[in-house]
Amino acid sequence: MGVAITLENFLKTKDVAFDVLEHRYAEGSFNTARCADVPSNNMVKGVVFRDEDLHYTMAIVPASHRVLRHTLNQILDRRLQLADEEELDDIFFDCEHGAIPSFGQAYGINVIWDDQLQGAQELWLEAGDHEHLIHIHQQDFNRLMAQHMHETISCERQRNGA
Repeated sequence: MGVAITLENFLKTKDVAFDVLEHRYAEGSFNTARCADVPSNNMVKGVVFRDEDLHYTMAIVPASHRVLRHTLNQILDRRLQLADEEELDDIFFDCEHGAIPSFGQAYGINVIWDDQLQGAQELWLEAGDHEHLIHIHQQDFNRLMAQHMHETISCERQRNGA
């Protein structure tokens, strides 16, 4: 499949230069980073939440981290729950199941991004399938996120043997 058409159109409309990196099949952003041989701190994942009014928010964090939901709830003054798989399949209709791009705004979702993504010069994110990543530079990421809230919303995930 390659790059999801919604994501590709979004990046082209925003005049963002990007490369596509092909890798062997992998599920989960941390595993994808390992398969693609990119630093997990530079791999961007989107975690989608919904509130009781069915408003969606994507938290954008490094693949090496987990979202601090309590912190996110406090910042946004909402009670967020993880969106379920069926909801994600509907929202990201042109993506393979479980391979959602980290630019929720391309799909009409509010986003908040983690301050810990500020240091990387290069970033990678899911392209919409389990075998391709989008590679962009920090200045383009910053430009795409300039109008969106950012805070420290994650902490490093402890992994056994990683």
